[in-house]
Amino acid sequence: MNYNDDSKRMSNFFRHALVLLSFVLAFTITGCEEEEVTIPGLYAFSDVTVVPMHTVVVLENHTVVVRGDEIEAVGPSDQIEIPEGARVIDGSGRYLMPGLAEMHGHIPGPDDPQYAEDMLFLYISNGVTTVRNMSGHNYHLELTERIDNGDIPGPSVIAATPWTSPDNIPGPEEAREAVHDFYEAGFDLIKIGNIRGDAYEALADEAHAVGIPFAGHIPEEIGLTGALEARQASIDHLDRYVEFMAEEHPEYDDRDPGFFGSGVVDLIDEDRMEEAIGQTIEAGTWNIPTLSLVEHLASPQTPEEMINWPEMRYMPPGVREHWVDAKHNFQNRDDFQPEAAQRLVEVRRDLLLMMHEHEAPIALGSDAPQFFNVPGFSIHHEMAMMVEAGLTPYEVLVTGTRNPAGYLNTPDAFGTIEDGRRADLILLEANPLTDIGNVREPAGVMVRGEWWPEERIQTHLDEIAARYEQD
Repeated sequence: MNYNDDSKRMSNFFRHALVLLSFVLAFTITGCEEEEVTIPGLYAFSDVTVVPMHTVVVLENHTVVVRGDEIEAVGPSDQIEIPEGARVIDGSGRYLMPGLAEMHGHIPGPDDPQYAEDMLFLYISNGVTTVRNMSGHNYHLELTERIDNGDIPGPSVIAATPWTSPDNIPGPEEAREAVHDFYEAGFDLIKIGNIRGDAYEALADEAHAVGIPFAGHIPEEIGLTGALEARQASIDHLDRYVEFMAEEHPEYDDRDPGFFGSGVVDLIDEDRMEEAIGQTIEAGTWNIPTLSLVEHLASPQTPEEMINWPEMRYMPPGVREHWVDAKHNFQNRDDFQPEAAQRLVEVRRDLLLMMHEHEAPIALGSDAPQFFNVPGFSIHHEMAMMVEAGLTPYEVLVTGTRNPAGYLNTPDAFGTIEDGRRADLILLEANPLTDIGNVREPAGVMVRGEWWPEERIQTHLDEIAARYEQD
């Protein structure tokens, strides 16, 4: 036996095997986009139609380059060079718009961290990349830090304080002390509940002094005019507007105002609507309408039908049962019978439209999770209702993109697709300016530069649904 010949044959065999393996690996790497060697955090949306949202325009055949958490370049595809090592996302036939803001959302507290993380992802899955968390907890400050550090996926969070009430702020002295405590803790704003009038006034004075905004409801003792005179940062749910329009009626003092004015909606003087809006504009106060909060409860659809909406599978069974009971309870209220409920819906839509026509500041919010409002999904119900109220799709999208950045006094930070803006983006299959419903099914969402393609989103959604099927 010639061992030298055998060694040569074995050597040639391994040489040929290595060459073949290298060809296989090369083919695999170049043939699969997911396996391409790219620079982390560097993306290019190629040949996409951009909906920049700084004006009513669509920009065809554009390329958008993202590096890290910022948009680095936007321009015609024949003028923008895609950086070497960028992961290219094909935008042919697709539309790229800024991420949406939910300006009245809720994130669950520390009792169930998994539930909180699931709700954060539901926002992302629907293109909601910023959430103003209204009614907070110190836990949310920690959660926000974890999101910012990339430990868990989530939208950018604007953190409100715990709900203020007579229980935690019984009077002026406690109000002033609370303002400093909230400010030093790092909250972004104070959430107003139905505190006493003197406590509200002290809180407002102190909040302006230290530089922390206060927003949310309007205490009954304060009323719309008092809140506007105090320069409340935002009024949520169109609170106290119905009462303002009804308060001069001789029967007003004998009535319980009810749920957002449902008990006095038949007494309103519509001529006072323009007066209320004028005061709002003069005060510089924003409105977050949350039409869906009332309309889901007022709709003729039964709660048993509503709880079978597809997105309900992402909510815990206990939450769903609570929503069903809540709607039945509202249907039994004296102040929320069908005629009053539908009149309240009409007045709120008219109010929103007139606010828009008078250029009063409006930002998008739905109040989720609340009364059949599943986080993320509810913002699409809200936008559809705003279109039904008379706004165009573009005008509605402005309230959810550019306007929230204006509300936060950071107009150059996010909300439009321009160089230097935060890389919060939604890739769509169809033009959102022709049909607001086209925003419902994103082909992918980018949150602060992290790309979530549709397949990855659905995998995570399926995990959430499976978790709550087991409960």
